[in-house]
Amino acid sequence: MRSLETPVFAHWHKLVPDFSTSSLEFYTALEAALAKREIPELRTSRIEYHESGVISALRVYLRIERKRLAFDICAAPFGTAFFFSWWLTEPKKSYNAAGCFAVILFLALAYIILEKYGFQGCGIVLLVVALASWIAILGVREGWFLSEDIILDTPYLGPLYTYLFDPETYYKEDTRIVYREMVHGAVLEVVDEVLETKGLKALAPEDRQPTVRSLVR
Repeated sequence: MRSLETPVFAHWHKLVPDFSTSSLEFYTALEAALAKREIPELRTSRIEYHESGVISALRVYLRIERKRLAFDICAAPFGTAFFFSWWLTEPKKSYNAAGCFAVILFLALAYIILEKYGFQGCGIVLLVVALASWIAILGVREGWFLSEDIILDTPYLGPLYTYLFDPETYYKEDTRIVYREMVHGAVLEVVDEVLETKGLKALAPEDRQPTVRSLVR
């Protein structure tokens, strides 16, 4: 079930009266349009969301992810009409037991070395701890075993982590904006193609603009 509790940075939708098409064919065409654009680090998947509560019907969405930002794209009928929409969000990542176990294992190994070799083992211990720290930081950034949001929301640790590993930069904001615009451009391209194959006009300029707010945290 997908609720609006997750932050939404942008949204776009278009309702087409007296129109119908295949949702899955639209998603396939959109994936092809995105492939042409060669957006770095892009991942796509099909996910199902309940229309409302847990016993409501399921809808298939196309999820497009890049780093922390994800588009959830819907193409679905509504009565005699058909609508297209997307939501740009920052999904919460879940824990991963294997990643947590790997970090704990490294730290346990460091403790065993220190216990056995004492001062002479300090160099090895520092190396192991450094390796464990690197895995922990990488794991948080990539969402392997701990949500980055938890670290960012932790007093003192969050600001330190942001300063050292996740500062806001012009480049980061530029690439977020470009990512949003490239995916939106691909959506518009495919929507126009679908409409034109049915003998309808492409979207008007006023129908092409999303509702956007800044992605800077």
